[in-house]
This record gives sequence, structure tokens and C-alpha cells, in this order.
Amino acid sequence: MPLSPEDQRIRILRTAYVIYYHSNLDKIRKFYEDFGLAIAEERQDEIFFKGYGTEPLSTWPGGRRTGGAGSAAARTSAIEKLDGPGGGEVVTLTDPIGFNVLLVHGQTPKEAETPEQPRLVVNYGDAKPRKGEFHRFKKGAAPVHRWGHYGVTYPEGRYQDMYDWYTKTLALAPSDVVYKDGEPICCFFHIDRDLEYTDHHAFFFKPCKPGAEPAVAHSAFEVHDFDVQQLGHQYLESQGHELCWGVGRHVLGSQVFDYWFDTSKFIVEHYADGDLVNSKTEVSTVQAGPDALAIWGPPVPPVF
Repeated sequence: MPLSPEDQRIRILRTAYVIYYHSNLDKIRKFYEDFGLAIAEERQDEIFFKGYGTEPLSTWPGGRRTGGAGSAAARTSAIEKLDGPGGGEVVTLTDPIGFNVLLVHGQTPKEAETPEQPRLVVNYGDAKPRKGEFHRFKKGAAPVHRWGHYGVTYPEGRYQDMYDWYTKTLALAPSDVVYKDGEPICCFFHIDRDLEYTDHHAFFFKPCKPGAEPAVAHSAFEVHDFDVQQLGHQYLESQGHELCWGVGRHVLGSQVFDYWFDTSKFIVEHYADGDLVNSKTEVSTVQAGPDALAIWGPPVPPVF
């Protein structure tokens, strides 16, 4: 059943890309290629990166500062051309604490590429369907399929302002709400396409650390599966990049996660095997704390 015509929220098809700004594009090019992204287009002061899926771009770095994030919208009153791979039109909204949200319309998908990533047949203790066949893996970077989600932090006292704006302006709906001392402090939102299943979260927000300014918390990029993710983890380590947290398994969304600092200290994540939800999925509530973040993995770092 489609969303009601009376529902005036802006319809969203998917998250489209994220923009980061950096002071050293040579270093950031090296990092994101090691991270598993490919270059879609490079200009004098911009690099557009892509995954191997149909989305024309995943991340768009320029000069250093935190940028905005784009969502592909089914309908919007576009006001300017999008000067990047895939083209289209874009209008920029501003949320209650000043973050830019870019609504993109008319972007042209690219042809999907097909890296060698077999869908594994897994043998279990009591069921062994893989007979006479072998798992063989190639070392190297974890190819990124697409950009999946991002999150931001908000200052004290602004939770409800953020919740109301994102759920009344955009077709987002809560999947999980995290509580502390009886009050909601963090929310994970999926794109509301009624009965159609979408990622457990395309966006989230959480409170700032004491004394910190609002910022992008992290951006997340989907990879094929756990083995590809682990191989990518080893490759990033071998190239001397800085690990943030991982590998582990989240509770909310269930993803296998692996977080890294890029060369500008922005946090980016590889993830695999995330949950899908729809309008019939019950919204859950959990209590804040380490047990809400991971069911297994390394200790939760202070940055989280």
C-alpha cells in the first residue's frame, strides 16, 4: 500500500551521497582508494568517488570542513543543477541545528560493475550444503557497493526539535530509539516506503559529547559480506591507516561494522549484513550503554 496522498512529507528513494571537505586531496585519494572506492571523476579541487553499484557517486571531497548529505527524492522543487557525476537537480534544506540536507532529483544511474564476489554457500554444524567446492579469497581493499547511511550529533536540549523536523519534513520513520534516564537521546530512522523494505537506518542522530560542537558522527558504506569486510580491514591496516573501532556486530541494525578515521579524522564505516524494516516492523526501545552498541567486537572506544 503506498503512502497516503495526504502525507505531505518529501518522499525519499534512497540516500544519494555525502560531501566532505579536506585540505589534502592527495592523502584523501589514497585513503578512499584503499577503503575500496573508485574515482568517478577528478577535477582540480574536487574528487568524486563511487562504488560498484548503480549509484553515480558515493562521496564528494573538496576543501576541509564538514559538508552535507544528499537524498534522492521522488519529488522536489529543484533550484539548481547538480554539478557532478549523474547530473540531476538539487535543492538544499537546513535542519534545526544548521546541517545541510540536499534533495536530489533526476540523477542518472550508472551501469553496475560486477567485481568477483561470490555469494557463499555456508556449511553449518548440522547442515553442510557445500560439498566438493572451496572458499578461496583474494587479499586487498574491500570494494564498496554503495553509500548507505550517516548520522549527526546535536546539542543538549534539541532532541525533539531534530525528531520533529526529520519526521515531518522527510519521509523518515524511527526504527530504534535509545533512552537514557527515561528520556530519548538517540534515534535511528529508516526511509518510510510503507510496506516496501528498506535499510534499518538511513540516518540517525545522537547527542554531542560534553563541550563538543554538532558534527557528522560517521558515514557508512556497504560491502559485499563479512569476508570481504575482514579482508578490507587487514588491507587498511597494512597501509598504515588509523582504526577507529571494529570489526564487530551491532545490536541496532545488526550490521557487521568496521570504523576507520580518514586522513582528515572523519569517521567512515564499512558494514555488511544489515537489517531491513518496513512500516509493519515494531519500533524498539533500548537503554543507552555499551550493550546497545555491539553484541561482539572490541571494547567501545571513547569517540562513541
